[in-house]
Amino acid sequence: MKIPSATSLVDEAGRRLAAGDDEAAATSARLALDLDARSPAAWRLLGMACEAGGRVEEALSAYESALALAPGDPDVLNGLARLALEMDLPAVASGMARQAISLRPGDTEAACLFARALAREGRHPEAIHALQSHLSEHPGDAVAWSTLGVLVSETGDFETAETFLGEAVRLAPDLTAARFNLANLLVTRGEAQKALEVLERMPESGLTPRERATLRYARGCARLQSGDLRQGWRDYAARNDPAFPGAADFDIPGRRWRPGEPLAGLRLLVVGEQGLGDEVLFGSLVPDLLERPDRPEALVLAVEPRLVGLFRRSFPGVQVIDHATVMTGGRRVRRLAGETGGAPFTAWTPMADLLQDLRPAVSDFGDRPAFLRADPGRIGAWRSWLGGLPGRVRVGLLWKSGLMSGARRTSFAAFADWGPVLATPGVTFVNLQYGDTAAEVAFARDRLGVKVHEPPGLDLRQDLEEVAALSCALDLVIAVSNASFNIAAACGARSWLVTAPDAWTRLGSRDYPWYPHVRVFPVLAPGDWGQAFTGMAGALAREAAA
Repeated sequence: MKIPSATSLVDEAGRRLAAGDDEAAATSARLALDLDARSPAAWRLLGMACEAGGRVEEALSAYESALALAPGDPDVLNGLARLALEMDLPAVASGMARQAISLRPGDTEAACLFARALAREGRHPEAIHALQSHLSEHPGDAVAWSTLGVLVSETGDFETAETFLGEAVRLAPDLTAARFNLANLLVTRGEAQKALEVLERMPESGLTPRERATLRYARGCARLQSGDLRQGWRDYAARNDPAFPGAADFDIPGRRWRPGEPLAGLRLLVVGEQGLGDEVLFGSLVPDLLERPDRPEALVLAVEPRLVGLFRRSFPGVQVIDHATVMTGGRRVRRLAGETGGAPFTAWTPMADLLQDLRPAVSDFGDRPAFLRADPGRIGAWRSWLGGLPGRVRVGLLWKSGLMSGARRTSFAAFADWGPVLATPGVTFVNLQYGDTAAEVAFARDRLGVKVHEPPGLDLRQDLEEVAALSCALDLVIAVSNASFNIAAACGARSWLVTAPDAWTRLGSRDYPWYPHVRVFPVLAPGDWGQAFTGMAGALAREAAA
């Protein structure tokens, strides 16, 4: 039997990686390194295979070994730049990409990585200029046109972005990234059906696992945005695909429950997932689950530690524990932090997986006004404090998300756009917004002559029990969709919501099915906040006058 050489194993690793089999590629690369530990190509391919499989730390180690042996390899530098972006280290990524460009001028991937890193640092004008300079010398580079379209869309210039993405598709009709980015842009503009037409023409065969998961997730959001819940939830399951960028791994013992399986007789552990706001949003499934004829024998909830008290009060018959999320091998891993007690659970599931069975249509959401219960004593205490403030109507204010980078910025209005609302006479505003709000509060005071009152002694990010109680004590909460809005609405606080065109959570309806008592002020076109805020200001003025 002929023993393969290191060179043949490297070639085999390359072929397997090209075929999308990252595990087999990694095995071949490791075998090659057993024969020749100083093979830069074997280390590079091992890094690429581990990167494709989401094993960030192993990929980083392999790339560093390759770079030590071949410091002038642009492909290795690009690999390190990709990992740096994955690890949210944009300054490191731009440095690596810049080196790759100096070694191989005109390199498409290096140019795009460099621009993406600059944009991640908030330097969009420089990022766009860098890509435009590259395209002036390489006008036929479809990948660069596609990346430029994405970066321009993040500035809110959707018309120009669509032109650039269209050019990418014209130059390379089979370029998956270009079609995918065009579909994302259409979703952002609220054109879910057009986006679906683009996404459904993209076959999954031939895509890498990462591309397939990203395609399914985007298709799911577009379907949900257009009201197709049955198919939408199935595609939305890609959010927990290990190949999906940023997906969390669940380190939970026992059998995982799958949609469509029986629930009766189970001691079911339901694990909160994604961000804190999503845990509250999907928490509306808990009473649905408890009221089903085929409900589980027992229910255990694992939620974010800051939510444990609120969920325990709201569901006294349910055992509520906390989960923890840690970084392992460059990936987010969610595991249990509390004791389940009693008999062990017989199955577990991420919270949103229940949507396929419990909410296959908008009509399945019902009209429950609240499902979480704030502390009545604390509501009374906050009412006493609010009674000492001026004005006829006390309104809580939320205007941004905790994550405002990249494309998410276009889903939230600048604070100055809230001017018509803040100028409403007879209204006293109370700050409910977590994070650094000093600049916005100063802007309201100095430019608009409006005082936004700060709740005394309240940490708006950590003290979520108090946020819930204060929200219920207020006359009204006006908000964008973030974690604190979800807590207020889930507790039944009167709430008005400004939604961007790409808000899939409206599920194709005119209202907000998750919280039927919430009044929606929709933004009809990206960046066109005026109509929504003018309408809200008029409604608020009538509220104050009454």
